[in-house]
Amino acid sequence: MSLQNIKWIGFRTDPTYDESNPDQPYGAPAMYVYKKFKVKKSIARATLECSALGVYAAYVNGNPTESFLEPGFTDYSKRIYSRKYDVTALIVGGCNSFGACVGDGWYTGNVAMVRRQRFGKYPLGFCARLEIKYRDGEVETIDTDAGWSGTLGAVRENDILNGETHDFRLPHSEVFTADYSDGCAVEERTADIVPQESDFEGVRLCESFKPIYLRRNEMYALVDFGQNMAGVLHTVVRGERGTRVTLRHAETIDKEGALYTENFRSARNTDTLILSGGEDDFTPLFCYHGFRYAELSADAPVEILFLEARAVHNELADTGKFDCSSQLIDTIYRNAKWSMKSNFVSVPTDCPQRDERLGWLADVHLFAGTAMYFADCDKFYRRFMRDISDATTDDGVADYAPYVGIFGHNNGGWADCAVILPYLHYRRYGDKRIIRENVEVMRKHIRASIRTAAGGVRKESAYGDWLNIGADTPKEVFCTAYHYYGLGLYLYLLDQIGETDFQATQEREKTYHAFRANFVSKDGAVYGDTQTGYVLAYTFGLIGEAEAAKHLRRKFTESDMKLTTGFNGGKYLLPTLCDTGLGDIAYSLILGESYPGWGYSIRNGATTMWERWNSYTLEDGFGDASMNSFNHYVFGSCVEWMYRYMLGIREDAPGFSRILIAPRFDPAARVTSANGEFESRRGKIRVQWTYSGGEYVFEARCPREVPVRFDFGDNAVRKSWQSGDEYRFRIDAPSFGAGAIGQTNKVVKRIVV
Repeated sequence: MSLQNIKWIGFRTDPTYDESNPDQPYGAPAMYVYKKFKVKKSIARATLECSALGVYAAYVNGNPTESFLEPGFTDYSKRIYSRKYDVTALIVGGCNSFGACVGDGWYTGNVAMVRRQRFGKYPLGFCARLEIKYRDGEVETIDTDAGWSGTLGAVRENDILNGETHDFRLPHSEVFTADYSDGCAVEERTADIVPQESDFEGVRLCESFKPIYLRRNEMYALVDFGQNMAGVLHTVVRGERGTRVTLRHAETIDKEGALYTENFRSARNTDTLILSGGEDDFTPLFCYHGFRYAELSADAPVEILFLEARAVHNELADTGKFDCSSQLIDTIYRNAKWSMKSNFVSVPTDCPQRDERLGWLADVHLFAGTAMYFADCDKFYRRFMRDISDATTDDGVADYAPYVGIFGHNNGGWADCAVILPYLHYRRYGDKRIIRENVEVMRKHIRASIRTAAGGVRKESAYGDWLNIGADTPKEVFCTAYHYYGLGLYLYLLDQIGETDFQATQEREKTYHAFRANFVSKDGAVYGDTQTGYVLAYTFGLIGEAEAAKHLRRKFTESDMKLTTGFNGGKYLLPTLCDTGLGDIAYSLILGESYPGWGYSIRNGATTMWERWNSYTLEDGFGDASMNSFNHYVFGSCVEWMYRYMLGIREDAPGFSRILIAPRFDPAARVTSANGEFESRRGKIRVQWTYSGGEYVFEARCPREVPVRFDFGDNAVRKSWQSGDEYRFRIDAPSFGAGAIGQTNKVVKRIVV
């Protein structure tokens, strides 16, 4: 905590701004603060560390650092982060200047549906330390204090949801140069929070996309960037001084070719430029938007000299690759990855476009297995567990984090993230710190769950199997299943660090018997008789394989092979089908292009995952605009199945200290090849297989010195080879083919190398 003794500074940029009305779309102009200093000796290294009550963009001698939307979305009353930047190359001999432009961000700007001032009011705050190490060994530090200067500049309006207004007739980066002198006094402001240094990857401006102009004239342009994303526009525009240019964003367009923005609700997603009369280069600093399409309109003729879209997300290292013979499945994979990027912006959000962007915990744990194949999420999820802890009370875990005061706590399927996420993290990375750091929040969750369970039966859930298709799983079935699952994971994690919990052990036993007695009939039917009910009960260990297979086969026959699962059931659907001998149905679902299903959205042009199976249908058009995101990662949880079942890459022990390769091929041989890799903590695991002439050729490469086990299910191994870290198999295909949809698998034959 190198900023522990640093003073916060700030000033009111508009003393007349009325903060009594939190429903305003924008606040006061951005705050500019800066400090001048001199360098008389040769520098070895210069480091700038910053934090803000708000979000900041830091500059040294007019040059920007890599900061974007820092210090991020947290509960500012409990936690705030700082970040360090190497600015050695930006320091010059003689006179220098550094500082920051500070915007509202999540601190006092609009957050979700709760409007402004959720965490604090004006003035905004900034704290920083510039540490200069000279070549002669001397160290000089320059901290924020009352000796700094403040001013106003080009950023006149800014809001994380609504957008930014930039007046190019006013100074911006020039404020942070040695020649700028139009400053006012700043105040040392009170803040009871001490920033802790960030130990996770920051948000960055990442991939670039070029526009396709759909319509264009001297005062208007409509463009398609070909990819739905969370991002911003970067444009260079020339026009007469004072010309107003408006940039609007949308995920899609309607039948008339106009931007469709009804699903944004109150979020404006609009940026405004007021031109200087020269070439004005604009990228917003304090907002981001969910969009694929953009509209540029001006009140006088302008020339667009440059235009691109820049994706915005936490810059996580890729760890996985996948492709297969099905273009549709490959597109599902790509769309899921883009929805993850779009919603990994400081915290794992639900959607990037509307007035929400909350870290809903069900979404988080349902997608986490997929996310951790896509990218190295170790630090990202460890940081988010702190947000969950901050949002937890004795009443239980909140529905989302950071918590902004609406919705509730201790809801089944949501609050259970407090144990599910640490479990998934530990299994993937093998680091017991995730357990030790979160024992207290896990314990609070378990105690709150037990208090609201009567005789082992739990009913507390405001949500259930979210956005299922006419197949509501009874809340008591849903919650009790999650209660049992959470108890088991909690006890497992405690055991990993040498601890026990007698009350939780007793409760788990009680819950199992209560579920079986209250919700499972003699023939294995689960009360409510839904696909999700069977999937959850099987996955969580409450019914057996034969019971699940029998009733799931019946349910899919009744639904004409259509899924009815929502968020929660959808996560476990494909794995359960494969585990219970119904892999033919699993492949039929992932390959289907009709509604409902993954392929339907792609057939209708999706480049990301949709929130609803019916976000858009050919028959009814757009879904309910009050909650209809075209960029929502949860149904992308199927990608975990692609890695674990299509490729077969699974951990056989935490952190891949033992490896299990257990592919489940398409029984109807519609998918004829797959190829992929995963960078585990023990090294890279590569798999590829092809089907031809009634057999599979399967190859794998695994890290040396790591035990590997192979399991090919009902597929008999004809021949196998091993050379060092490379394995090769010739495997018989099943004896039944494309006409066998609905049949069960035959005998499980397990090959161990």
